[in-house]
Amino acid sequence: MEVAYLINKEYWGQGLGTEAAQGILDYGFEQLGLSRLICLIERENQASMRVAEKIGMTFEKEGQDEKGPFLLYSRNK
Repeated sequence: MEVAYLINKEYWGQGLGTEAAQGILDYGFEQLGLSRLICLIERENQASMRVAEKIGMTFEKEGQDEKGPFLLYSRNK
């Protein structure tokens, strides 16, 4: 299951991405009973990498799909 969120640019830098991602992570683990969550992040998106790390995710590997290259961050319950 992928953790994904979008925040309008005017609200960047306020911790909302981290708050949203943590809520999604908590819901996935606690309510849905998932054992693993991932984030697919574009290589140049440093802010999303920081959010993933703040919610306890770690870099796992690089990959590529139909949208292009990405970094895969993950966390197990």
